[in-house]
Amino acid sequence: MRRLIFAACVLLLAPDLYAQSLRITNVMIYDGTGAPAYSGEVRVEGNTITGVAAKLSPKKDEIVQDGNGLALSPGFIDMHSHADTGIFELPHDAVIRQGITTVLVGQDGESVYPLKDFFSRLETEPPAMNVASLSGHATLRAQVMGKDLLRAATPDEVAKMSALLHDEMENGAKGLSSGLEYDAGKFSTTDELVHLAKIASANSGFYISHVRDEGNKVLEAFQEAVEIGRQAKIPVEITHIKLGTKPVWHLTGRRIPEMFTAAARAGVDLRGDVYPYTYWSSNLRVVVPDRNYFDKANVEKNIEENGGASHIRITRFKPDPTIEDRSLAEIAALWNTDASEAFMRIVKQGQEAGEDADVLGESMSEDDVRWFIAYPRTLFSTDGALQGKHPRGAGAFPRILGKYVRDENALPLAQAIRKATLLAAMQLKLKDRGRIAAGYKADLVLFDPKTVADRSTIAEPLAPPVGIPDVMVNGVWVVLEGKVTGARPGVPLRHPTLAQQKIDKAREDKAKEEATKKEREARKQ
Repeated sequence: MRRLIFAACVLLLAPDLYAQSLRITNVMIYDGTGAPAYSGEVRVEGNTITGVAAKLSPKKDEIVQDGNGLALSPGFIDMHSHADTGIFELPHDAVIRQGITTVLVGQDGESVYPLKDFFSRLETEPPAMNVASLSGHATLRAQVMGKDLLRAATPDEVAKMSALLHDEMENGAKGLSSGLEYDAGKFSTTDELVHLAKIASANSGFYISHVRDEGNKVLEAFQEAVEIGRQAKIPVEITHIKLGTKPVWHLTGRRIPEMFTAAARAGVDLRGDVYPYTYWSSNLRVVVPDRNYFDKANVEKNIEENGGASHIRITRFKPDPTIEDRSLAEIAALWNTDASEAFMRIVKQGQEAGEDADVLGESMSEDDVRWFIAYPRTLFSTDGALQGKHPRGAGAFPRILGKYVRDENALPLAQAIRKATLLAAMQLKLKDRGRIAAGYKADLVLFDPKTVADRSTIAEPLAPPVGIPDVMVNGVWVVLEGKVTGARPGVPLRHPTLAQQKIDKAREDKAKEEATKKEREARKQ
């Protein structure tokens, strides 16, 4: 215990001194590869893992921490995060308490612009976790088209967006994101997206999309994402993949595998990411995807297909805060009307005020969510904000480990960890994260597979999870013995420039050549 206290003091008072060796003992190591866990020890020096073995030889004056037989895994990577909103002002507790050590921001077509300045500020005002970012399609449109976004872009505007995207990729963007269900991206053509995706592809990035329709026309929307990947020759990720309305429930086992198989035949590396909840968060208008907001019969139909009025909850509405934290059914009763009339009134008030109503909707099937979590081609995400009203922002990863892995056996623990770590790192081309092995960065999570669970709810969305006592980012404990330490050792994770990629490839080729030469010499002997 005294050594733990000493370690915490070192971290809090002088993180730069934490080059002293730390040996974590008595842990079950899930190394991120999907291999079975094994009992062992891990040594950390500075920000790097320097030793992994069943038993490591002690070093003089090194700190020793007993893992008490708990599981040790690489830090989790959140493949869809909104932590960039308020990252310099708000606490990061909801992220790191889950075991998340890296977040991917710039989602749904919206990113901080320019990324060069954002990354520079992250270096001077470090976060608690590592941050990678995409370049947002809607952000690029706004830079070129201003507020005139409710139309297709002209060829000249697409060319200008392409130049901006190239610069953003050179400055560290991991790829291109789109939010095609929202106004700023909805009116873009597939050709526009293909043109931009080709720029990301040329820079070895990937394309991630909140598709045009997550409800009745979701399969067509998925197909557009695949087609963009095929034409642009770029890996594609369908973000927060879901079947979001009742008419398309239960199609996972019948339709989704064939979609992935067809994508592979077309040469598209297709993945999805998923959060472990049957409810989503967006603006109220997405409930009516055809934008015919004032046709009463159309509104009634869409409300029913989105789970019904009792399952659509307003979480924020500046023009009338009195309806916040109420369902459409409750608001209709309050206003002495029906749900469709209440919907139309809220939309009209929002349009007049220039403010959308934020909404929490429950319209997914539990068996579809479970299927997506277990499917081999999916990664994990929160789609969470630092202080959002959806429980996913504080509970997604422990919920996967507790509810879906331990309690429901949807997939083995080693495979869940592989999805949350090494596979995600590979998608982001992070060559030194996502695995417990010598030479990898020391992003680590100590958790109890028997007790890990989410506690965040709609009523208490920021309630911290249980069963994750310790979280390390770059060799520094950001959560220790269940308490947030206040340390901020996170770094921006820039995508390498084309020039750097060429240098890295030359080094890899040389290393392979030397290894092959040594192997041949060894055979001769």
